[in-house]
Amino acid sequence: MKADFYKNYMSAVFVAAALSFCSCSDDRTVSSGGLPYKSIRVTVDGETVTAERIDDKNLALRFDMAEDFSHARIDVELNEGYSVIFPTDVTAADLDTYPVLNFRAPDNRIVKVWFTISSKAFPITDATKVTASGIGGCVSVSGKTLTITYERSMNRGEIELDFAEGALMEGASIASSTTFDFTESLTRQLKVEMDGKERIYNVRIDYSKVMDKPIVYGFSEVTGNYVDQQLYPFLNVYKATTVNSVPVRGAATSETPWSWDPGAGDLDVYLAFIGNWAANRPTETIEGIEFAFATIDIDKAKAYMVSNDARSVVMDDVASLVALTGMMTKESTMIYYNGKVLSDRNSEGDWRGTVGFYEDGHVEFWNAGIRDGELVRMTQWVDEAGRDGYLASGTPWDVVSAASGHPWLVREGHLLTRLEMYWNDTGWETALGEAWNGTRSRSYIGLTYDNKLGVAAVSEGTGTCQAAWLLYKMGWKDVFYVAGSNYLDDGFTPTLKVGGNVVVGKADQAAQYAIAIDVKQ
Repeated sequence: MKADFYKNYMSAVFVAAALSFCSCSDDRTVSSGGLPYKSIRVTVDGETVTAERIDDKNLALRFDMAEDFSHARIDVELNEGYSVIFPTDVTAADLDTYPVLNFRAPDNRIVKVWFTISSKAFPITDATKVTASGIGGCVSVSGKTLTITYERSMNRGEIELDFAEGALMEGASIASSTTFDFTESLTRQLKVEMDGKERIYNVRIDYSKVMDKPIVYGFSEVTGNYVDQQLYPFLNVYKATTVNSVPVRGAATSETPWSWDPGAGDLDVYLAFIGNWAANRPTETIEGIEFAFATIDIDKAKAYMVSNDARSVVMDDVASLVALTGMMTKESTMIYYNGKVLSDRNSEGDWRGTVGFYEDGHVEFWNAGIRDGELVRMTQWVDEAGRDGYLASGTPWDVVSAASGHPWLVREGHLLTRLEMYWNDTGWETALGEAWNGTRSRSYIGLTYDNKLGVAAVSEGTGTCQAAWLLYKMGWKDVFYVAGSNYLDDGFTPTLKVGGNVVVGKADQAAQYAIAIDVKQ
């Protein structure tokens, strides 16, 4: 249902204006000679009501159960000399869009009568009086769908609706919880009781404010180049050779470690992390690159790691629907594969942001490390004061496989600052200057607000934070840096494959592991 069925007089005026082509008169005057009709009955969804006269110009239709007002039957008992000229088909009238009747009078005037329509099937009558997590103006209603426009300040796992006085039809009451968890589904249900009957609304979350369309930054959808879209409607692939409106990267020295403190005046130049970037940071256009990413609905995706005891996998040998290279073979990283620790080396610290793959194929991100030969995970956040004993606080992590990142840049929609990165990703050499701020190749894995798993690869030309920022702006709530080229292997090319074909990179590229995604059976 497209309209609010408590239409006031003024909303009907706009409808009348749209229909002025039907009229020889542009006013709403009814002649003193009487009304055009004796009675009007309207049938919708099998329910028939008699129109109640509000005044000469307006009638009320009050339904108990009717919902679809786009196909209404109107039965009019006319007064002598009058005829109905709009709607042209009174057996299938669209009162949802045009809640009006036009009559031709005996003297050839046009007489218009407007309907004010209500139905107890729609007991939420004023969405402007509904707030979500204390935020007003972000809730709308159409028919039996209540839409919440998501704001970054909201907690997706706990969004509470509050119905102020006047939000509900008189006599209606909320009959279910008004707190919703949207972390695993985009739609939940709300029950409203009216006249002893339960009316069920779909509560939908709209992430459009935090998910820019890829085309804004120069990406085109190329899914059909790699798979049959009819077979994989839940998979999308995007690619760009030029990306625009990207905040400039930090200055890169010849392998400057994060532990080097250049002084407060130069922090933003050399060590500003993605969360330190100002809103008005200068932007640039990056040309001559290959930047691609694939997303797949999480309820369809079975993600897993491919590796071996030698920690060397060639992408040509990975036969999954979607595949992404992991860490280059020449760099140390923590790898836990099929329940076995292949490498406990975690840069210079005891833990890092880590991606884990479960038996059922779903993916999670935690701070994790190896403790006494066992993979453990800690809380997802730690500050400077909590670092002592942090690894000791870890609990066994029951994933099949896992690998540390370099690092986990965006966590549940939060852009890490330099200090947050320092505290949460080992607090030591989390990156080197040229590898970090230089124009290198990059790869990422993440989760989106609208519940998709994403993987991305960049052939060259971006800083680590630049590519992560683009993914964040396109709706990735978690952005985890998998790997990129550096001085250990300048020729390493992160590779993304879809449908067995290379989207970015090269088929013979080797890595310590690969991230594979198939369709969940």
